[in-house]
Amino acid sequence: MSRPRVPWLYRVVRDRSGQTSPLAVVILLGITVLGTTAVVTLGATALDETKQASNAARAEHSMTLFDSKMAITALGDSRSQSVELGGSNDGQYVVRDDTTRLIVTHKNYDEFGSEQEIYNETLGSIEYREGDVTIAYEGGGVWRTEDNGTSMVSPPEFHYRGATLTFPLIQLTGSGGSGRNAVADITERKQADPVYPNSSVSYANTSGTYSNPVRNGTVEVTVVSPHYKGWAQFFADRTEGNMSIDHTNESVSVELETLGLVGDFQMPNEGNSINVRGMAGDHNVSEYTLNLTAKPHFQNMHWSMYHDGPDEDIEFHIYSDGKCKNNGGFNGEIDVSIYYSNQSGTYQGWQKSNIDPTTNPDVSVDCSTDPGTLNIDLTSPNIDLEYGDITMTGSDNKWYFGPEIKSSSTPSSVTFDQHPSDGPTTYTAGDKQTLNHLTNHYLSLISPRFELTVTDGPGGSERIDEGASSGSLVYDQAEGGRFITFLHVTENRVEVDVS
Repeated sequence: MSRPRVPWLYRVVRDRSGQTSPLAVVILLGITVLGTTAVVTLGATALDETKQASNAARAEHSMTLFDSKMAITALGDSRSQSVELGGSNDGQYVVRDDTTRLIVTHKNYDEFGSEQEIYNETLGSIEYREGDVTIAYEGGGVWRTEDNGTSMVSPPEFHYRGATLTFPLIQLTGSGGSGRNAVADITERKQADPVYPNSSVSYANTSGTYSNPVRNGTVEVTVVSPHYKGWAQFFADRTEGNMSIDHTNESVSVELETLGLVGDFQMPNEGNSINVRGMAGDHNVSEYTLNLTAKPHFQNMHWSMYHDGPDEDIEFHIYSDGKCKNNGGFNGEIDVSIYYSNQSGTYQGWQKSNIDPTTNPDVSVDCSTDPGTLNIDLTSPNIDLEYGDITMTGSDNKWYFGPEIKSSSTPSSVTFDQHPSDGPTTYTAGDKQTLNHLTNHYLSLISPRFELTVTDGPGGSERIDEGASSGSLVYDQAEGGRFITFLHVTENRVEVDVS
């Protein structure tokens, strides 16, 4: 019977003759050296990493303290501060006044696509660098960048709440750099210099100044920084605005929408619109009134404001069959109609005909002036409209959605249950509801953002002088982090010397 095979290493080192094999000694020594080298190398690497992590943590703490001292100096009552910056001989603090550009732009401020840069300056930074780790103060915040990623240590001076953006910009200048036992001396150079609002600065090609509330278009904030990924996460956490990231240029932008029109407005010319943004979605329209001036009179007038959307359509239609008489009276009546469609093949129609404007305070004609004026309160609780097919006076081209009304019909019933204020309530033909409730219901359906466009006529039914007419639309603001009503930007400058 054969014996088990002896392992090679054992056979090498076994001394059958009583003599040690030189080759075995060499091999054992080699294994020992390699093992020791691996242990020393890996241990040294681990020690270096632990040391670097400890230094970075110490720098983070120092930068957070520096952040608070900067805020006291730039935004508070102190004219100067000093702070010790912890680090190591392997790390370096450096002041950079040529980095971190911040741009604030008001886009489409005139509703014709124009843009105006409200602010475009470098903010500067102070950085602690060790290995692949950078701890940086910029824009009133502290950021840590390593391994192609950035995290926020403390937030920047960017305060957004309730559609109000407050942005006290801190611009850092200075010089110097040091490693262990560095000291930063902070000195105020400028405080609360107004950027926006600022009545001394006007928008290009308009008479409008930098004033609140911000009207029209959007406000975009762009940060160009090596730590842009941290800013992007901050914007995503604090706002719901449209955000875009440009990795090539190391920048991030967040865009906030203005509320557009709120309150009194000049009536747009035919084919033009008022823009509504940020309307709350549950019957929050407190006023929607029209003041229409005749051209030259109101007889056979067909006039509308409509919304032609991708999914929902609305038309508020006004018809008059009379005009002002020589004795100052009015010899006709007014019809008010509401059309709504959600592309279902049917429409919802509401109508109140034969309103006497001489006895109804919410639909009235003033013939004491020439030309006369027609005043209509589309949020009146005193006027009831009836549900059913709309009766059009004249041809269908006198309504914006006339062809749709002519070719379709209303369903036998409709239920309002989209908003808490709706009830819910089901309506059938002949049921009535107030003009106020209907206006709020349908505008809430298309909120928070839409346009209302003017149509007048055509031909002999074109009876309104829009240039002499006006209106008012007042509504509550929608909750959420993508709208802006008030913008407050100031520039604050400090000088930092590190030694």
